[in-house]
Amino acid sequence: MAVLFSAVTLSANDQEVEFFVGGIPREYDDLEGWTAFEDFMEDLDEETEVSVHAEAYLYGEEETYKATPEEVAYFMMRMNQDETFLSRCDNIESVDFTISWSPDELFDMEVN
Repeated sequence: MAVLFSAVTLSANDQEVEFFVGGIPREYDDLEGWTAFEDFMEDLDEETEVSVHAEAYLYGEEETYKATPEEVAYFMMRMNQDETFLSRCDNIESVDFTISWSPDELFDMEVN
């Protein structure tokens, strides 16, 4: 079995954060729910463009499935203990996109 995960870098307004997620993010919705992403976005207090760069990796072989949050946490632990961890994984794809962000979106409520 092969576990699919991505190393993600977010950049905006001279701020940057790096973290892992399960699967390959290609849009905003793919990052929702990941704590590091949510924390980064909540700290943005003005309209801005957020640059997203993701390097997708496979850990293992044969049938592929998206890493669970627990597996992602394990991979982060491995990376913190051994900086060469990613070199033992297969880098299969690189993805770049931007997110147009407005702090008002965080509290987007529909009023009738």
